[in-house]
Amino acid sequence: MKILIVDDEEISRTILLSKMAHIGTCVAVNSAKTALAELDKAQAEKHPFDIITLDVSMPGMSGQELLEHIRKKEALNKIPQNDRVKILMVTARMNLSTINACIKRGCNGYLTKPVSRIQLIQSLSQMGFESAIPEKNDQEGISYSAGVAEIIKRFYSGKIILPVFPSIVKEIEALLAGKDPCIDDLARIVEKDLVISGKLVTIANSSLYKGLDHINSLHGALVRLGLKHTLGICSALATRNLFDSENKTLKTEMDRLWVHSFAVATLARRLAEEKGFENLETIFLMGLVHDIGKMLLMKVFVDMYPDICISDRELQLVIHEIHTTFGGVLLKKMHFSKQFIKIAEFHHWEQFEEETDKELLVVSLADFLAREMGFGFFLKKNENDTKFEEGDLYLEINDEFELDHDKIMANLSGLSALNILGLDPETVFSIIEQIHPMIKETSRTF
Repeated sequence: MKILIVDDEEISRTILLSKMAHIGTCVAVNSAKTALAELDKAQAEKHPFDIITLDVSMPGMSGQELLEHIRKKEALNKIPQNDRVKILMVTARMNLSTINACIKRGCNGYLTKPVSRIQLIQSLSQMGFESAIPEKNDQEGISYSAGVAEIIKRFYSGKIILPVFPSIVKEIEALLAGKDPCIDDLARIVEKDLVISGKLVTIANSSLYKGLDHINSLHGALVRLGLKHTLGICSALATRNLFDSENKTLKTEMDRLWVHSFAVATLARRLAEEKGFENLETIFLMGLVHDIGKMLLMKVFVDMYPDICISDRELQLVIHEIHTTFGGVLLKKMHFSKQFIKIAEFHHWEQFEEETDKELLVVSLADFLAREMGFGFFLKKNENDTKFEEGDLYLEINDEFELDHDKIMANLSGLSALNILGLDPETVFSIIEQIHPMIKETSRTF
């Protein structure tokens, strides 16, 4: 494999070179002009590059401009799509508009600085390249990077069983999409699943949905919840099953991840309701599965390496690095729509443009708010810190949790998703203040 690294910063070039040297023969240059000369030379020698990494921001001709130039030249030379060089953009800022622009110009993927080896393995596997697994760690038997890399390799070769949603969710979706759906038709679908039908009664009596009277029947629960809310709850119950494990340590982590996912889903739906969006239950499901990549990575890691503690923070850091892109590919394989895939892949990004899908904006904002409310999974202390601190998911239902108004308001200030949605920060704080105890109780009802 032949690789061209293009970056004007010497440190960045050195880091990439050190991480890619074991993958193939590397040439590193500091400008677009030199890169073009290397490309012409390789073409003349009939030994073209297989992969190019382009820094987005470079003086003179930028990475985006060089990308566009390369793709236009390939088209002019009538090079078939499958034979064109694979191009990865490298960016220091998590800016979705920049990445979208690069995708439109024909890049095959992106890397964020500082680039890690596990990022490279994920990107190369996604593009169909075989990548050498990182060396084993003599003390632990296998390094965390090597373990996750092996999972990625098996995933792309079809050796990992994908999660499956129960058919009841699709049946309810079909009913709601049909003409004049009614409660009796819904009941006939739901009653076929005794676990879900029993849970619906419990949930209808929870703080999130309860009315004046206690409900004892499935029909009564469906009347209270309504057609659309029942779809959302059935989706949540189906999703909840994915966050289960017989392994005690993994179950603890799965429970924590579930509470975070449920909090994000509930907040996203409430924010969408505040903005008058109509597809509330779809947004709710988007929130539930936004971290599905992390769920599957943890489960498979425990299956493959049962002697390694899944709670180790260094391992969680490795998983965190790629869970978004991995989650996006996973949802694609599970036949979810492009909107779901984008949410899995970009919900942690910092900057969005005005044209960003509203669903991505509300889920990204909900993910931020969930962490502020103590429903995070692992939180970075700051952007330069590689250590994670645990979100507070062990509070008992009746424990008090005081939201820090001034801290949250300060953190909301300048938040891209909030500003584009046009939500008032004080209104958002009122929402999370009201919904916090409901999330704590209802998440444990599922």
